[in-house]
Amino acid sequence: MINDLLLKALNNQVVPRPPVWLMRQAGRYLPEYQKIRSQVGFLELCNNPELACEVSLQPYNRFKTDGVIVFSDILLPAQKMGLELEFTEEGPRINNLINSEEDIKKLQIPLANEENYPTLKAISLLKKEVGEKVPIIGFCGAPWTLFCYMVEGYSSSNFNKAKRFLHLNPQLSHQLLNKITNTLFLYLTMQVNSGANVLQIFDTWAGILSLEDYKTFALPYIKHLISDLVPLKVPIIFYTNNSHHLLPKISMLKVSALSLDWRCKLQEVRDNFGTNIGLQGNLDPAILLTDEVTVKEKTKEMIQSLRGWQTGYICNLGHGVLPNTPVENVHAMIDTVFEFSNEPVFAFTQ
Repeated sequence: MINDLLLKALNNQVVPRPPVWLMRQAGRYLPEYQKIRSQVGFLELCNNPELACEVSLQPYNRFKTDGVIVFSDILLPAQKMGLELEFTEEGPRINNLINSEEDIKKLQIPLANEENYPTLKAISLLKKEVGEKVPIIGFCGAPWTLFCYMVEGYSSSNFNKAKRFLHLNPQLSHQLLNKITNTLFLYLTMQVNSGANVLQIFDTWAGILSLEDYKTFALPYIKHLISDLVPLKVPIIFYTNNSHHLLPKISMLKVSALSLDWRCKLQEVRDNFGTNIGLQGNLDPAILLTDEVTVKEKTKEMIQSLRGWQTGYICNLGHGVLPNTPVENVHAMIDTVFEFSNEPVFAFTQ
């Protein structure tokens, strides 16, 4: 690999500067993406391997990030399992929700091939384009996060309908989570077989659960999924949002790195949970809505806040790039990281 900074960081090796890539790296903030989206719908774009490959490469061609993440969506496996998925102005919506045991029984565990998942073909095309220049990142949603959408139907601040189902139907919830986990294992396995060098699992809605509920309904399935992926021998990054109360358990997962939101202090997490697990993040995406000077200052502060950033650290946002983000501010963040090896290294003291 010509640029192996991301892989080195995930293997806890010393790097001259932090590797950097961004969640929602390709998307609405890029004019070249907007041009393509003006001609095709979101789902159509996800399911068109050639266009998905092109969109995946757009930010890499523009910013020269240290990783290329395939353009897709975490809810595609839910669609392939048999749910009706659409994307509206308000976001994703599932129209035939899971309400009963019969609904769960109807769900398929689809074969993970290019016919069912055009994303796999997109990864293969990316591999041809990128070769050994930079790692390709595959991804999926975590079982609990997919559960939320499949029962609730759309994004929510609290997912009360999903949590109600969870507590009224614990056995059915476990059946559904198990089916989702098996589906995701096949999907991620084939992403690696198609050319992905790194996997990221997004548990975006982990934080809505209490620690006890997370231990009961989410943690066993993510542990099972990660354990089954070990033979693939690729680094796994695990992202959670608003999940500070879950870190005592999440930090024990056998992953290469935890991707954290901006509410967490990187050094505090390392102090509390050790250096055996890498950290990724965690600039507030809203910082990219300010100006270049502020972006540069905040990016430097973030990196310098972590003592020993030279091992086990990946620079990223605490969530995805916001749609109205100025492109020049993304440049400012990434260029600051690129130049960081020229900065004096010092220990941050509180």
